[in-house]
Amino acid sequence: MKLLEDISNSALDECARQVMETANLLARMMRREMRRRRPEEISQPQFRALRIVNRHAGLSLSHLATHLDLTLASASKLIDGLAKHDLIERRPSPTDRRKLELYLTARGSDAFDQAEMATQRALVGLLRDLPEDRRAMVRQAMQTLQAVLTEQNEGEGFRQAE
Repeated sequence: MKLLEDISNSALDECARQVMETANLLARMMRREMRRRRPEEISQPQFRALRIVNRHAGLSLSHLATHLDLTLASASKLIDGLAKHDLIERRPSPTDRRKLELYLTARGSDAFDQAEMATQRALVGLLRDLPEDRRAMVRQAMQTLQAVLTEQNEGEGFRQAE
């Protein structure tokens, strides 16, 4: 019985390693493409903040700081720079006038959308040569991981994985 458990754990460990390695390669490729397409006046950390605010419109500065693993002061400075370039705006919360919510401006949304579309085109280029049955396997695996990660992230106050 112990041998069967060891084999099962070994298969799980190998699966986890493969997911981690693949996620790292995919994230690196996506960051590279996003970096190429982001507006020149903003840094990579600022662009990451744009991506998060795009996915979580109305997010508070403290939630953004947590998501970026920054202090509140560092996140505030980062948002100041984005607001200066008219990419993000702070709006008063409709439910608590002491709080501010973060939203992309039209310019911020356009900049993000252009970079995201370019990144998606790069991914299409990578997937194009796979046979349809292999693309279906990739889609199924990604949907499964997305469901698991979304459920986990909902417990942390986020609607989707970054």
